[in-house]
Amino acid sequence: MHNSTIRWASLVLLASLAGCTVHPPGEREERAAALRAGKPFESRTDDRALSPLSASPTTDEMVRYALLANADLEQKYWEWRSAIEQIPQDGTQPTNLVLFAGVPITNGSTAFDRTTVTVANDPMADILWPDKPTTAARRALDIARAAGARFLKARYEVRRKVLNAYFDYALTAELIRLEQRNAELLQITVTATEARNRAGAAAQQDVLKAANELDLSRNEIANLHAHLPAQRAMLNSLLNRSPDAAIPLPDQLPARRPVPHTDSELLALAAQRNPELGALAHEIEGRKEGIRLAKLQYYPDFSASAGTDLGGVTQNLMGMVTVPLLRYQAINAAIAQAQANLRASEAMRKQARNDLQAQVVMDLIMLRDADRQLELFEHSILPRARRIVEVGRSAYESGHATLLDFLDNQRALIAIERLVANLRATREKRLANLEAAAGMTLQDRP
Repeated sequence: MHNSTIRWASLVLLASLAGCTVHPPGEREERAAALRAGKPFESRTDDRALSPLSASPTTDEMVRYALLANADLEQKYWEWRSAIEQIPQDGTQPTNLVLFAGVPITNGSTAFDRTTVTVANDPMADILWPDKPTTAARRALDIARAAGARFLKARYEVRRKVLNAYFDYALTAELIRLEQRNAELLQITVTATEARNRAGAAAQQDVLKAANELDLSRNEIANLHAHLPAQRAMLNSLLNRSPDAAIPLPDQLPARRPVPHTDSELLALAAQRNPELGALAHEIEGRKEGIRLAKLQYYPDFSASAGTDLGGVTQNLMGMVTVPLLRYQAINAAIAQAQANLRASEAMRKQARNDLQAQVVMDLIMLRDADRQLELFEHSILPRARRIVEVGRSAYESGHATLLDFLDNQRALIAIERLVANLRATREKRLANLEAAAGMTLQDRP
C-alpha cells in the first residue's frame, strides 16, 4: 500500500471525526428565537437597568416590569438556552482523534525511519453509525422546542399572576372605601339611636345593636387593612422587588376589558395556542425520535486507524466493527421503554387537553355569568338603589321617613356596590386565566 493511500485514509478519518457534529434543520431558527427573547436577561438581575414604576402604575406597566424582572421567568429562559446547547452535544460523535507514535529500539539503538505514526479514533469510544447522532440531535431539538414553549407559558403565567395579584389589591382598597362609608353611616345611626333612646323613642337594645354594627364595621376595615401588606408583598415578589416596596392603592378598580371572541373561538384558541399543549407536542416528537434512536442501537459502530513508518516502507490500515450481538435483550428493552414513554406522553397530552378544556369552560362560565350579573346590577339594580336613596332623602327631609330608614337605604346601596366590586374583580381574574390558557392577549386578534 502506498503512502498516498495512507495519507488519504488518514485524511478521511480526520475529516469524519472533525466534521461530525450534526445540526438538524430548525436549530438555527430556535437559537435565533431564544436570543431575541432573551435580550432582557443578557445581564444579571442585579446589574439590569430597569425603569422604576411610576407613582401610580397601571396594570400594563406592572406586567411589563415583571416580564423584565421576574426570576421564575428568567429561570425558564435559561432552561431553554440550556436545552438548545444540548443539540450539538447529542449530535456530535463521542469519540476523539488519537495519534500514536512508536519508536523501535534494537540493542539500545533506534532508527528514525522505522518510527511509526498511527492516526485512529479513541479506542474507548467507537465511531457511531451516522444516523445515531443525527437522530439524537433531532430529539434534542424537540426537547429544546418544548423548553421554548414552556418559556412562553411562563410569560403568560407571570402576566396572569401579576393581574390577579393586582386585582386582589385593588379590590381590597375598594372594599375598604365602601366599608368606611358604611362605618360613617353606622356612626350616624348610633348617634341617632342614642338620641331617640334618651327621648324614649328607641329601646336600649336598639342602641346596643347599633353599637355592635359599628364595631363590626370598624373591625372589618381593620381586617381589610391587615390584608394589604401581604397582598403588596405578593405583588412585589412577582416584580422582584422588596416586599415592602411602595405600591399606591388604586383610587378605583381597573376598567372592564372587552372580550372580542365568542366562547367557541376561545376554546379553539386555547386548543391551538396553549403553550403547555405545544410543549407536550414537541416532547411527543422527541419521544418518537427516541424510539428511532433505540432501534438504531442494532446497527454496528466502528473503529479505524491508519499508520506508516517515517521511512515509507511499511503502512497499515485497520478497521473494527462492534456488533451488538450480546446486547439484543437490552436493546429490545430500550425500544419497549421508549415506546412506553411515548404512550405516556401521548396520554399526558390528552389529559392536559381535557383539563385545559374543562378549565377554559369553567373560566368562561364564570366570566359570562359575571358579565350577566354586572349588566343586571349596573343597568337595573344599582340605578334603582340610587333612586331609592334619593327618594328616601327627600322623604326624610320632608318628614315622611325616619333617619334610620334613610340610612338603611344608604347601607343597602353600599352592599350592592360591594357585590359589584367583587364581581368585577372576579371577571378580570377569569379573563386573565383565559389569556394565559390561550397564550395571547385576547384584545388582539391572532
